[in-house]
Amino acid sequence: MQGMGNLRLGSRAVMYTAETLPKGKNRVMGTIQIMTGFMHIGFGIVLTTLTNVYTSVFVIGEIPFLGGVSFIISGCLSIGAEKSPTECAVKGSQTMNVISAIFALLGIVAFIVDLNLNGLYRSSFNYYSYLVLLAGNGISIVLLIFTILEFCIAVATANFWCRATRLSSNEGMLIVPSTTQADLAVPMADLPQPPSYTEVIYDPKEQPS
Repeated sequence: MQGMGNLRLGSRAVMYTAETLPKGKNRVMGTIQIMTGFMHIGFGIVLTTLTNVYTSVFVIGEIPFLGGVSFIISGCLSIGAEKSPTECAVKGSQTMNVISAIFALLGIVAFIVDLNLNGLYRSSFNYYSYLVLLAGNGISIVLLIFTILEFCIAVATANFWCRATRLSSNEGMLIVPSTTQADLAVPMADLPQPPSYTEVIYDPKEQPS
């Protein structure tokens, strides 16, 4: 409408409907990712103290700490993206889960190498070294199981968000105005002048005969 100005909209946010985003699924997987991340950091510190006997490629590559932090961030973003599924949160969760899947895959390879390197008993080991070797292998097996679980969760979550971000009939779009400017000043149009009237005094005595 002329004279009403322009209305500018920006800061687009994508909100996914209940059909696209099942409630509770990502929250559970995100919680498992956070627990797995703390386990990697905790057991990684323990394996670091055993490196004088237990040779660990997993520790040398700093995978327990980098991977653990990545798992924790991925879990937090997955939970946050479910509570507030904006476009930024969904893409952030998707990206971090891809990174977590890469760290998990590296961890799986590192654990397999560690078990092969430390799986054979050496005659030079004393009883203490043998216990350390058993403890290191036990921790590696436990972390290997959780790393495989983390890899599956990260891949599944990344694939889920990838399918959710596709334009489909189940996707809802919400336009959030960042700045709204409207010119409320309406120019005054030329109004027509009222017709002129002649002043007439009515006298009842003057009536036509």
